[in-house]
Amino acid sequence: MRHVIAGIVLTLGAGLLQSAPAQLPVDSLHLAVGFGVDTTASPQHEILDLWKHYLTESSDSLRATLWSAHERATGAQFDLVRPYVYQGFKHFTVVDLSPAVGLPQTYVIRTLVTAVEDSTQDVRPLALYRVYATMEDGRWVLGNALPRTTRDWRRTTLGKVTFVYPPTHAFAHRRAEATATFVDSLARAFGLPEPKPITYFFTDDLSETLRALGLEFFPTGGDAVGGRSNAAQRHAYVGSPDHGEDYRHELAHIVLAPEVSSRTAGLVAEGLMTWTGGSVGLDYAALLPALAQYLSAHPELTLESLLQNPPLRMGSLDVGYSGLAVLCKMTFSHSGLPGLRALLAAGRDPSAVANAAAHVLGVSPSQLNSSWRKECGAR
Repeated sequence: MRHVIAGIVLTLGAGLLQSAPAQLPVDSLHLAVGFGVDTTASPQHEILDLWKHYLTESSDSLRATLWSAHERATGAQFDLVRPYVYQGFKHFTVVDLSPAVGLPQTYVIRTLVTAVEDSTQDVRPLALYRVYATMEDGRWVLGNALPRTTRDWRRTTLGKVTFVYPPTHAFAHRRAEATATFVDSLARAFGLPEPKPITYFFTDDLSETLRALGLEFFPTGGDAVGGRSNAAQRHAYVGSPDHGEDYRHELAHIVLAPEVSSRTAGLVAEGLMTWTGGSVGLDYAALLPALAQYLSAHPELTLESLLQNPPLRMGSLDVGYSGLAVLCKMTFSHSGLPGLRALLAAGRDPSAVANAAAHVLGVSPSQLNSSWRKECGAR
């Protein structure tokens, strides 16, 4: 799923996002205050100064000291919305700074992130997101929305997975048990250590789950079904009315994070997660008929051209994800984990990936494409 906003390509796929740089604008940031936001009174004035300091501080270590020590202790990536909202956009507007209802000594900060076209002055929003300021050890610090918005949600722990979901949801225990088993079996299949605990947040709608995370608006392409993962924090964020407890793609991102490096092509990583964990709530086998139909209708599409310019997702069909899932399965079936790891380490250049796949599969580059299309089921 890909969106172009003000000339910047935002890659919103779960795994690609988790490894993407999330650089704060620092001194080039333009921070404005919206209508009706009073920052002259105390403590709003101090909180706004804290927020501006956080947004413009160039040192990650110093920025960390402005965040809740309690939340920093839960993991290295303490700012949970950072990968989404800090993508080089420079126009930030505080639209709300007010006491948080039901939370003593806590204020909510809502900020709109936009791009502004130089020629037309058109405003193109990327996100409306929410963080909190709270009193900790006698000083104001920042905190995430997620522990506050989900404080009354139910929690069920099965194996290494803690499922966190709204109290109105009827929990599908059997599906959740199968998902917890999947996490352990996937780690064993790749010879990885026993997984550390994972927290799996889910609702019936991806936008609702992202809202709990603190993203009150973020472009998702209108998809109610989907997920995101935060491998560093060992969080999965899922929205699905039918597969809330067994949306495994995001869990695959977390379990198999050690297999993916900065050298791994993003689409190859997504292919690995789609082969092992499915996509849009469907398992690998269920994704193949639509892929075969698409490739049969597009005989000109090669593996290398798919890596260079994957088609936009159409409903449950993501040709890039499913097509690379097939390549990962082919590689593993032929050469096991060593071959699959060679593919993951081939680099990000499409031709390098194609050449590595041909080498591992023992075919010529010209034979690779026909072998791959045949495995996909294309006529």
